[in-house]
Amino acid sequence: MAGEMNMQPERDDGISFEKHAKHVLQGVRGAFAEVIDALPGHITRPHELVKAIKLDMKLAWKIIKVAHAADLFMIAQHIPGSAAIKRFLATASKQGVPDSLTDKVVAAVKEYDRLVDVHAGDRATMEMMLLGYAGAGRAPAALAQRKAAFSAGSYIWGVQAKTQVKVDLLHPAADKGTLDIATLRGFVGLRRIRPDVPWVIARARIADDEGTLLAPAARQPLDPVEDDPDGMMGAPLLREFCSNPLPQFRRIVGPHGFLEDELVEGEVGNIGAVTCITGEVTRGAASYHRSEHNQCAALVVRMHTPCEQLIFDLCVHEDLFGLIEPELAVFSELAGGTPVPPIEGRERDQMTVWESVEYLGKGPSVVHTPHVPRHSEMIRHTLDRLGWDGKRFDVYRVAMQFPVIPTSIVMMHELTEAPPQDA
Repeated sequence: MAGEMNMQPERDDGISFEKHAKHVLQGVRGAFAEVIDALPGHITRPHELVKAIKLDMKLAWKIIKVAHAADLFMIAQHIPGSAAIKRFLATASKQGVPDSLTDKVVAAVKEYDRLVDVHAGDRATMEMMLLGYAGAGRAPAALAQRKAAFSAGSYIWGVQAKTQVKVDLLHPAADKGTLDIATLRGFVGLRRIRPDVPWVIARARIADDEGTLLAPAARQPLDPVEDDPDGMMGAPLLREFCSNPLPQFRRIVGPHGFLEDELVEGEVGNIGAVTCITGEVTRGAASYHRSEHNQCAALVVRMHTPCEQLIFDLCVHEDLFGLIEPELAVFSELAGGTPVPPIEGRERDQMTVWESVEYLGKGPSVVHTPHVPRHSEMIRHTLDRLGWDGKRFDVYRVAMQFPVIPTSIVMMHELTEAPPQDA
């Protein structure tokens, strides 16, 4: 039928996308490199190309990236448009580069355009597809995609935040072999893009490796809390570290055993922006020794709000495990279902990330970050409330720009066997 889109263009039979792309990109890189090599002098940097053929710096930078890329699958991010390529080749010809070499560039780019038509349909989609085969160098391009997702998600969901913050503090409990968990969570600069958008800012539960709920009613607020008009305990705000006037919340019981603190409807933009931090402690939350159904400690922050930055801190008392090496894992929650934990069986949902867990040192003095005002002070406030010695806590951090939603971001490490006397 006339005007119908051709969704299955002609392709080379028997060749995979990866092999086809690799062959074409090798041709593009080689053709650009031959033109540069034919110019006077030894050109390896953009400013040298600018000096040789009087190009603008932005175009020269792209051409050098294409010609000298170590990772073939990153080349597509830098291939100039047709008008810019014509300009480059025209100036190269004036410097004596033979037509045979400039024609190779034209042919290689034409072959790349055919690759796009066969496998993607447009250059932007092709660039995303190729990122899946690129090495560690793709991190900046992947971050750019995450930033774009943040912008789109802010509009779609009608809300965004400067920073999402979560801090878990683990301390030996009075009941031997178990631990207390104090948790701070919330947002800095949370604002609505559309009016009358309610939003869950905190969602909490405690479960073992199999997802069985532990101590579902044991959470206690760090600061005094007033009951709301419906008779349910209000959100456990750390008032001193929230914006003024205090943001208004309702607490609801959500699915899968979660308690949820929902920000009520309000003004849009900066006028309605709030900083809201809650603080709770769960006494005797879980055993810190390995058992059949509890093999690892997994601390989770759930990402459901578009935000520019995540700060996720884990503070562990030295008497629990000593120094540990937590691993970072990020799981997609797009499919829904039972949330993490359990982690077993969720392998297909695990996403590639370039961030890692950083060890910051001991005590609240090491936790400063420009993304969370008075962060050190807030942790000291928590330690003072609980009577815990901050100097005895090792601090680990995950910092992530434009985290993907919806995901569960996990810091986890294996638990140790109980000593014989505790068996």
